[in-house]
Amino acid sequence: MLKRLSIICFFLLAALTVSAQKDNIARRAYKYIKHFLDSSVIKTVDSNYIVVPKRPWQLIARYNNDQMVLKMHTVYEDSEGYVDMSPRLNTGRASSMGLWFGYRGYGLGYSIGLSKRTGDYFTFGAVGGNFGVNLRLRTFSVGESETDIFYREGDDVVMNGRYDLELPEAIRVRALSIDGYYMFNNKRFSYASAYDMSTIQVRSAGSLMVGLMWNAVSVRFNTNRNAGLVELMRKVGTFKIRQGSIGVGYAYNWVPARGLLVNVMMVPMVTLYNKQVLKRYDTEISESSVDDDLIHFMEEQTHWSRPAMTLNGRASITYNWDRYFFNVHGQWNSHNYNYGDGDGRINEWFVNTSLGYRF
Repeated sequence: MLKRLSIICFFLLAALTVSAQKDNIARRAYKYIKHFLDSSVIKTVDSNYIVVPKRPWQLIARYNNDQMVLKMHTVYEDSEGYVDMSPRLNTGRASSMGLWFGYRGYGLGYSIGLSKRTGDYFTFGAVGGNFGVNLRLRTFSVGESETDIFYREGDDVVMNGRYDLELPEAIRVRALSIDGYYMFNNKRFSYASAYDMSTIQVRSAGSLMVGLMWNAVSVRFNTNRNAGLVELMRKVGTFKIRQGSIGVGYAYNWVPARGLLVNVMMVPMVTLYNKQVLKRYDTEISESSVDDDLIHFMEEQTHWSRPAMTLNGRASITYNWDRYFFNVHGQWNSHNYNYGDGDGRINEWFVNTSLGYRF
């Protein structure tokens, strides 16, 4: 895998700059790398199930929709009352459009965001004969929250319901997700056929797989103007989630008709590494203006949560013509977190639509 990734950038450059001289170094290197990539794909598959296209180059136009939703929950109780609060933060539905260019599934792409106030979204993917790796980095700020609140003072219920709250200052979220898979039946089952279309599945087949996932999420609202929120979140102003998961799943490529492929993949996982780091702040709530609220750092705490279940699912529909192909695929992740005084859930999904040309 690393060998292929390390040479692909040079290979793409050489393909564009190779001169007409038959024996120069660039041309020989170009031929060697081309032979290496071609043979590594063709030799590892059963041609009765997987066809390697004769036209190796791909130009793909892509349109992507995605969203991340972060749910927080805390319970606060003292002599004056009881609060059960569950803020819900989301990016809104983001969309982007771009082009991808490559050879045998390895290449480069660029997309332009079409949505406003959805933050930054970066993706990277690599697919081989028996593996698939995906990386997603999301950063966004949210100034509004849909929040479930139950608030009681003594025996009197003051608030009980779902409220749209506008925060004095936006909450900042950064989320990194990396997931990878190893397929055991790569001779007859092609992950690439469903997710980068560098091969074509011509007969139905499935594969047992092993999946790994790493999630790193940071949430910050430790500002003077958000001192009230810090107080309600039991004096927590920032928290970081670090989770490492492993699981065993199954993927199936169904070929109901010539040129048509439907893929479904499910990988239940167990989160074995489950660490949360939170920073607590003392607050001085001013009655005059939220601009006068002050917070003071008190301590940093590390919390280790017990193992938890998470789920990672993918699905894809592809149709291949001679040179053209159309694909729609999506992914959905859901995982829980707990930092002692609070807990929550992170849901993430995306849908990618592609129209490609082989040459």
